[in-house]
Amino acid sequence: MEGQILQQRSSYRRGLVLGLTMAEIMVLLVFCLLIAMATFLKREETRRITAEQELKEEKAQNAEIREVVNSLSKSAAVAEKVENLSGLSDPQAIDQYWRELVDSRSVVKEIEKSVTIKELREGLTNIAALRASGIDVDKAIHDAEIVGAINRAMTKPGDPPVSAQAVLDTLARGTAQGPGGHQWPPIIRMSEADGYFFKSGSAELSPTFQDALLNKTPGEILNYIRKYDVDIIEVVGHTDERPIGLRQFSNLDRDLLPVLKNDAGVVSLVPADNAGLGLARAVAVVSVLRHSPLLAGYKLIPLSGAQLVNTDETLAISGSPGDIQQRRRIEIRLRKSVSSEATASIPSLAPAVPR
Repeated sequence: MEGQILQQRSSYRRGLVLGLTMAEIMVLLVFCLLIAMATFLKREETRRITAEQELKEEKAQNAEIREVVNSLSKSAAVAEKVENLSGLSDPQAIDQYWRELVDSRSVVKEIEKSVTIKELREGLTNIAALRASGIDVDKAIHDAEIVGAINRAMTKPGDPPVSAQAVLDTLARGTAQGPGGHQWPPIIRMSEADGYFFKSGSAELSPTFQDALLNKTPGEILNYIRKYDVDIIEVVGHTDERPIGLRQFSNLDRDLLPVLKNDAGVVSLVPADNAGLGLARAVAVVSVLRHSPLLAGYKLIPLSGAQLVNTDETLAISGSPGDIQQRRRIEIRLRKSVSSEATASIPSLAPAVPR
């Protein structure tokens, strides 16, 4: 009896595939086929909806085109004139041409609110004549605005005298480029946070800093000089608020000029405070930039901001005596000088004497 049972189990196992009977396998196959069919039908349904949407848009566009063509065909004269002027025969192209005509008329109406057609034509004729003579129209308009600003700043009969500085300020405002007001050259910042280091408490440049001043910075400065028409390079040394140490003396009064002339090394400078340290570091940068042939002929001026100016251009009056790398920096600022001829042509105005 036991042998018969074992034989029956063995024959049953021979009819299994992966532990499943043939009937169960067929059910799984049918289920997989149903899933594949549902996926296929879903994809086809999406394509059908997309095609119907595109067909709907095409029908709407065709209806619009037919409406334009029908409106034009009602007037043979208009249709013929549009075709002759545009040189087009395609209805869609004619429709686009018509829309551009309507837009152009709207623009003309807006212009007529501020200037007449006659004045506009005369202005275009004048512009063409100026360009034919090699005159930059934009520069001529800008120069006229400067002259107007100077005239407004000048003294009128009965008014108190205008100071020479006020006239110079007006000239400076007039020479600012661009329609949005002043466009000053951007400030070039080189701080310890960016990898430009000085030796602690000294004006000695790190090799990386000196290499940048020799090879990279002059080209960057020259690009701004040409773009903004400036000729003065101000190098401002800034420090943080930490004291540089107890020093009884400073040799900046004696050795700054020799360093600028390259008769002495930067390492010889001994500042006694942050104001002197900022100036010494500015002198160190200027002494390197002076050797660049790209900057020959431009004015280099070393200045000190000491610990008084934050990185956001505000006064450092709140007190932050910590180790702040961003504040230990060199700022290179560019500006345009006022020519001595311009200042000499303005008479010195004595203050009005009260009577």
